[in-house]
Amino acid sequence: MQPSRRAFLLGRRPAQTPWAAFVQRLTLLCQGQLRDLGEEGADGPRAILTPIRDADVAHARSLCAEYRVVLQLEGAQGPYAPIAGPCLRVDPSLMAGLARLGGDTPRWRAQPGVPLAALAQAGLQQFSGLPGAMTLAEWLAAPAPWPAGRCAASGVLAVDVMLADGIEETLGPFGEADVQPLRSATVQSLVPALFQLASGGDAFATNDGYHWLGRYRLDALKPEAPATVNLAHLLLGHGGTLAWVQSVMLTDAPAWRAAGPAPSTPGLATFRLDGRVKEAFDPHGRFPLFLSNEN
Repeated sequence: MQPSRRAFLLGRRPAQTPWAAFVQRLTLLCQGQLRDLGEEGADGPRAILTPIRDADVAHARSLCAEYRVVLQLEGAQGPYAPIAGPCLRVDPSLMAGLARLGGDTPRWRAQPGVPLAALAQAGLQQFSGLPGAMTLAEWLAAPAPWPAGRCAASGVLAVDVMLADGIEETLGPFGEADVQPLRSATVQSLVPALFQLASGGDAFATNDGYHWLGRYRLDALKPEAPATVNLAHLLLGHGGTLAWVQSVMLTDAPAWRAAGPAPSTPGLATFRLDGRVKEAFDPHGRFPLFLSNEN
C-alpha cells in the first residue's frame, strides 16, 4: 500500500507531545527504571527515574535541560516553590555502593542511595540514631544542623557532583589544604563569586553568633579554626537545588546533638543571600527552588 493511501485510510498519527518525546528518549538512554506518571495531573507532567549508574542521571540532566524539565531529588526536604512545568524526580536508592578507602585515616566513599543504617553499621557515628532508611543523598540535602563555621563536624570530606550545566567536579578541601585542583572553568569562576558573597553584609546578617540562618551553608567558606575551607560543605542542606551528588567521601564524626540557644528568625538579608547562591550555582533553574518567606 502506498504511504499516501495508508495515510488517507488510517488518518494521520497524532503529533507527539514534548513530554512524550522526553519520556521516550529518556527510556532509550537510561538503564535504570523510569515510571511515567503522566502529563494530565494537576501539577503537570511528572515522572520518577530510579537510575543504576551516573550516566543515567547525566542523560536525564541533558534531556531535562533540552525539554525544560526540572530535575528533583526524590525525598529531599523543602519547602520548595511550586513547579509549574514538567518535573523529573530522581530516586538514587539503587545507587548504593559503599567502600572503605585505604590510608591512615578511616574514610569511606558512598554513593547517594546508601541508607544511613548501612553507614552507621560501617562505623560512621554521625549516622547513629538517624532514620535508617534515609538515603545519604536525603541526609546531605536536609537542613544542616551544625553551628556556624562548624560544618566539618558533619564528617563530609569531599563530594563528587554534577552541576546544573552538566559539568562534573569534585568539591573538597580548598586553599592550602587542597590536594585536587578544580578541573572545570565553571567552578573556577563560581568559587570566587561565592567567597565574595561570604564576605558581604548579607552573610554577616545570616550568622546570629551561633547559628547559620541560611539554607545554603556559605559559612563553609569561613570555618572556625582549626578547620579549613572545604567546598564540599557548601552542599550540606542544599535540598537538591544546587547540584546532583554522585558520591560522598566521609570520615567518622561524633553523632551531633542539638545544643545552644534557639536560632534567630531569618531576615530579608538571609533570603537574599540564599537567592544569590542559588543563582550562582543554577542560573537557568535546572533544579527546584526553595520557597522563601519572601514568596
